Amino acid sequence: MREFELEQVLTDTINRTQVGEDVTINFSGETNLIDVEMKFSGGWAITQTIVPGKPFVFTRGEDGFLQSINITIKPFDGLKNV
Repeated sequence: MREFELEQVLTDTINRTQVGEDVTINFSGETNLIDVEMKFSGGWAITQTIVPGKPFVFTRGEDGFLQSINITIKPFDGLKNV
């Protein structure tokens, strides 16, 4: 499920961070895998899967390059026999 409210929180955090400084987002208490996709001008896209307990860290760049952020929390149905 895509997390629109969380995407807005991340965008607000980026806007408050000075260029060149790290942005760290902790997904505390979340037990599911989280996909973060950032799209940039020129067609570049970065996708990272965040595992439970690990922060999402990146360095803030200049305005005008980051076009969008998509955050998706993946469903987890428990372990399955194969």
